[in-house]
Amino acid sequence: MGGSTAAVPSDLLLSDCSDLSDVPSDLPDSYPSTPPPASSLISSATNVPAFSEPESSIDATTNDDNEPTLTSQPSRLSQAPKISRFFPQPLIDPSSCLPFQPISAQTFGLVQEQLAHDPFRLLIATIFLNRTRGHVALPVLFRVFDTYPSISAFATADATELTELIRCLGFQHQRAKKCIALAQTWLARPPVRGCRYRKLHYPNLNDGRDVRRDECLDDEDERVGWEIAHLPGVGAYSLDSWRIFCRDELRGVGRVMAARSDGIAEELEFVPEWKKVLPKDKELRAYLTWMWLKEGYVWDWLTGERTVAGEKVMRAAKKGGIAREVGDGNWMLETSPVKKAVNGFTMDG
Repeated sequence: MGGSTAAVPSDLLLSDCSDLSDVPSDLPDSYPSTPPPASSLISSATNVPAFSEPESSIDATTNDDNEPTLTSQPSRLSQAPKISRFFPQPLIDPSSCLPFQPISAQTFGLVQEQLAHDPFRLLIATIFLNRTRGHVALPVLFRVFDTYPSISAFATADATELTELIRCLGFQHQRAKKCIALAQTWLARPPVRGCRYRKLHYPNLNDGRDVRRDECLDDEDERVGWEIAHLPGVGAYSLDSWRIFCRDELRGVGRVMAARSDGIAEELEFVPEWKKVLPKDKELRAYLTWMWLKEGYVWDWLTGERTVAGEKVMRAAKKGGIAREVGDGNWMLETSPVKKAVNGFTMDG
């Protein structure tokens, strides 16, 4: 494919300073600051165009090809693009780029998709991915799963041994304690339908302040609570991931039935949990953008609002390529081949 003048290593796909990819840490605030969160993608883009404008871009809201975006929200003012005398075109920040699968694909490429039916392991994965890049965290994660194949194995793990196993990730002592405590609490009080706990200020400021610590909310209680919020190590990123991939299965929902006045059961409209989440993590936002496009909508990750996608957007979404965030609520999609991935390793295909 033409138009690309430089390739960017896959380990540079996430920024060390961008707020867009800075998932709030689920570790205590007293711990020293580290590079922002990991990539949970199990596929990597190896030919991201770093110094060229996208060859084929799309605009969800305008026919002006000079402002190609993949969002229902208009572009906002931002800093002037970086210009180098060596490169006549604006510099594209590689940290904002993500592989974007065609909407016909079965999966988007997140490790959470692999673990959607194993919520305990999914939560462990979010602890590993928090503030550690995916290309570092995921191989270690799978080795840990081999070493501790069950929740009981995690709960009885020797903290020193687990710490040594994950030392290369950083925060090894805190992560090991979180994993063991998570497993022990899961065995003692596993997440169940009909018992929700508070998570202060999640998803919105002041949420949970009207709920006592360890108070269990039933399904009739309208206060905000979550079935996994009592587990150690669970923060906003973990909750967002679990809600998107696991919550509906735990609650046994998918079809909602109600009795009509004549006694006949009638199916009510069911709204999947993923449609209610507004994640701060860039990759979760990209995943939900992709999911909404599968249904024919352009989704605004700031407000949750959606608009019907135009033909131009859908043509590009069917091709897939490299997506990058270009402003608040805005995405740009370069329609280029996307690498296939198997357990984190990319292959031509």
